[in-house]
Amino acid sequence: LGIDPTKESFTVKMTGEPDGDVGGNELKILIREYGDNAKVVGSADHSGCAEDPEGLNHDELMRLFHEGLCISHFDSSHLSAAGVLHTVETEAGVKARNAMHNRLEADAFLPCGGRPNTIDITNYKHFIKRDGTPSSPLIVEGANLFVTAEARKALHDAGVAIVKDSSANKGGVITSSYE
Repeated sequence: LGIDPTKESFTVKMTGEPDGDVGGNELKILIREYGDNAKVVGSADHSGCAEDPEGLNHDELMRLFHEGLCISHFDSSHLSAAGVLHTVETEAGVKARNAMHNRLEADAFLPCGGRPNTIDITNYKHFIKRDGTPSSPLIVEGANLFVTAEARKALHDAGVAIVKDSSANKGGVITSSYE
């Protein structure tokens, strides 16, 4: 993407619990390796989603990881004025959680958990903004089968670089287990 993550700030949005094997360890690695350069602007799991254009607080994300808690336990006092926590206890929270991966703009999208076939050929266009550009120019599929083969091709044709699940997972499972 032309970003040097060791010297420049970059943004990611992700699915998968902060305490999950893939998602939690991805957070741990991002924060350890890139520090404040890594800005997690959104994280969604079965319980809801936390969003902050300034980046979700690293200490709070690591607290959730170490305590084995899902994103609905994110302490909203750690959000900037523009941040928000949505939980699935409300219809609006369910809608926000289900659309987070499409709505938020980020340098990279990391599906590290979620339902198989979440992005398919019938809905992949929701990942594309009104101006025709993707909400993230890079997807690294840490979750198995998050994007269908047909949607993957359509997203690629729309300018999204994708590291396929079978490739991303091989290193992800080993690295996550090591962590």
